[in-house]
Amino acid sequence: MPKVVDRERRRGDLARAAARVVARIGLEGVTIQAVAAEAGCSAGSIAHYFRSKDDLLVHALRAVTEPLIQALREASSGLHSLDGLRGLARRSLPLDAASERDWRVRLAFWTRASGPPEEVQLARQHLTEWRALWEAVIRSAQATGAARSDVDAREASSGLVSIIIGSAVHLLLRPRNSNGQIAGAVESYVRSFAREAPR
Repeated sequence: MPKVVDRERRRGDLARAAARVVARIGLEGVTIQAVAAEAGCSAGSIAHYFRSKDDLLVHALRAVTEPLIQALREASSGLHSLDGLRGLARRSLPLDAASERDWRVRLAFWTRASGPPEEVQLARQHLTEWRALWEAVIRSAQATGAARSDVDAREASSGLVSIIIGSAVHLLLRPRNSNGQIAGAVESYVRSFAREAPR
């Protein structure tokens, strides 16, 4: 019997292989051959799943960013304390090997202002959605009394996204022993939303 291939699962496997290559050598160095070697398949077989290298790279960005967005989406209602918000912010940072790799891929796309239109559009879409979800989480905390009502949720979410991205860059370049200090700075920003400012 011919082997049955789950097409979507295989596309996901190849996209994650491409993400690993991007994390290792950057966007400019990615080739179909390098992704095929990473995935343990032939370069020709990738053409059965993606129209082009750009199509493959779009899926690589989706593979490392959409799980982060989904986690925030699931937490965007019913948040009863700032502990949950601080935990989400901390989990968004590159504090282990897997999240470091994913952040290297995101930043490779997010920090370039030009490139194939589909990649640039997707990067902008992800950043816009991420900020909007943080805003929803902050509003949820306000609704339950966990966050101050005088906090502008839109401004606070934009600030939080900027701090997380800046902290992620710092963490990728830092000495290992600075992890706690940088994560603590992000959590301090979240604490500034608290109903009663900590003494």
